[in-house]
Amino acid sequence: MTGTVDLSFSSDGLVATLTLGAPEERAITLTPARITSFVAALSKVAQSNARGLVVRAPSIESFCVGADISLIQGVTEPTKGSELAAQGQRAYDQLEDLGITTVAAIGGPCVGGGCEMVLACQYRIIADLPASSIGLPETKLGILPGFGGTYRLPRVVGLPKALDIILAGKTLKASQALKASLVDEVVSAEKIFARAEEIARGQRLPKPRKLRLADWLLSSNLLGRSFVRSRARSAMMAQTKGFYPAPPKALDLTVSGLGRSRVDALGIEARELGNLIVTPESKSLVHIFFLTEASKALGKSARKDIEKMHALVVGAGTMGAGIAGALARSSHQVIVKDTSESSLKRGKDHVTKELSKLRYLSSFERAAVGNRIDWLQFSSDTVSRSGIAIEAVFEDMGLKKKIFAGLAKEVSPACILASNTSSLSVTEMAESLPHPERFVGMHFFNPVEKMPLVEIIRGEKTSDEAIAKVAALATEMGKFPIVVRDGPGFLVNRILIPYLNEAVYLLQEGHSVQEIDGAALAFGMPMGPIRLLDEVGLDVAAHVSKIMVEGYGERMAVPNFAEKLMELGRKGRKSSAGFFEYHGKESKPWEGLASALGLPARPETAASREEIAERLVYHLVNEAMKCLDEGVAGSDRELAEKQIDLGTVMGIGFPPFRGGVLHFAHSRGLALIHSKLSELERRFGSRYSPFSLRVERAVAQ
Repeated sequence: MTGTVDLSFSSDGLVATLTLGAPEERAITLTPARITSFVAALSKVAQSNARGLVVRAPSIESFCVGADISLIQGVTEPTKGSELAAQGQRAYDQLEDLGITTVAAIGGPCVGGGCEMVLACQYRIIADLPASSIGLPETKLGILPGFGGTYRLPRVVGLPKALDIILAGKTLKASQALKASLVDEVVSAEKIFARAEEIARGQRLPKPRKLRLADWLLSSNLLGRSFVRSRARSAMMAQTKGFYPAPPKALDLTVSGLGRSRVDALGIEARELGNLIVTPESKSLVHIFFLTEASKALGKSARKDIEKMHALVVGAGTMGAGIAGALARSSHQVIVKDTSESSLKRGKDHVTKELSKLRYLSSFERAAVGNRIDWLQFSSDTVSRSGIAIEAVFEDMGLKKKIFAGLAKEVSPACILASNTSSLSVTEMAESLPHPERFVGMHFFNPVEKMPLVEIIRGEKTSDEAIAKVAALATEMGKFPIVVRDGPGFLVNRILIPYLNEAVYLLQEGHSVQEIDGAALAFGMPMGPIRLLDEVGLDVAAHVSKIMVEGYGERMAVPNFAEKLMELGRKGRKSSAGFFEYHGKESKPWEGLASALGLPARPETAASREEIAERLVYHLVNEAMKCLDEGVAGSDRELAEKQIDLGTVMGIGFPPFRGGVLHFAHSRGLALIHSKLSELERRFGSRYSPFSLRVERAVAQ
């Protein structure tokens, strides 16, 4: 029955099989009702003559994705969160204490509460499927493992590996899980259930897991645990900057739990989960989780249409090679075309280098991905097989139009034509092409391998079918798509540019690079805006700035510092010189910056770090609200708000613990921000002209 578990016995009654859900359930979640059913089934097993128990899902594709996230979202009292944790803990204690051979047969995702369940089993075997994964991602939701994970995982894999998984919220592929001793065997999908029953009967048991000597020493005594704690804390703080309360709590519980009884350790774990589940950080991170799930659903209707789709990428530069590599990793055959052999070689080397970083892939698997890409300097009949052609060349309208005019003659009329443009009009590119309904913008962010967002830009004639196919393809590539309207800068860059511009105005007033970037970092941004300009490239920033001024007028204008620095040969990180000086991995603000740009020694009016952060961040809010009102992210306002929040987190790096620009704005108060913007407009001019504060918004505040 849906929402519960099913219990059955072998014909001789010696093996019980507990199936976690019904066949029609696509994703097995842990609700209070399912856990109650789980406990009742275990009681029946305890009263039977069974000598072994197999825990499995109805499908080999999905074991258990953990607790129902909507339950986490709905908890507003710490005691309620603690009670939910204690319920799960008691169920898994009962599983651990059965006194018979227990084995989990895992296929597909086994994460969160699902992973904590199998940690209570004696043996864990996992299917050798691409979708198979196991881990504890709770810290990504602002909480910690609450069903016994902080207590059991270090006892299974040792403290160093347990902290590596828990603090980063990691999930491991099958081969990685075996290497970490988190599972006992990797088994073929066809044989896993038979193998699980064999183990449950006590026949041909897996080899005993053994911790590495170093892991055992670091886990088994107080001095070793103290060393691991110190090292993990340093790495954690470097990563989180102290903005997230869950990892420090998880660290303390995981380390101290090794010196506590199960009752004491789990009691503290439940209490701390209750405290964390109601924090603003957790609510924001859960908000982001639901945004990512909504993004994955955008191309749901076209998933079958893009299966085994052949792709063509035009341009073998960093972006084109990154796109080709992502397509090949998602099992698509790819052709990369470029005009020079040297460019193709650099592109191929780029893909090879990036594949080498994926340690979970075997050398055979890496080779298989690489073999899916053909690198062509000249045209080929195979191009006509392409279901999508993605252009990834420099932002030049004339060049892009020329490329697409040629592509339209080479590919079939059904082939989607997509431009990886960050600022140019998709409608203009499509206007002279046959079948403009198949033309779409597909804006990947740089570097493709790391940036999870794809902006899908709808031109005036782009069809819903083309949008759905591109969204499905982006999702299959492991990206989060958002659909936006055509216009200068589209959504993400339009919101970002005023923020970057304000950083330049702050420089012009005499504020230092350290003050400006430091204020952004203290707010939670991953990088300061001045440093970000260098990373983007001052030539690119200047080019985009002109497009934005043409599209939105003088409110998007900015002092011409980028042009002045380029005249000095300083293009940013790419030339090892911009606002910063770069020496390998080291960097520092350029000492000659003030002199070169004619900057004052100090601002006329001093500003605190908080004031500087407000001037920067309120620009993000202001432009996001204008985009919302103008329908840039769609006419459905609820969906548009979600897309804006996801786009600003995944594309700009807005702090996830703040939930996205609009989520932050609502928490701070739109009326308050509007008032602040009006004050800033009086002080600094029209670039701060605030969004419309509608009556219903003001009342809602």
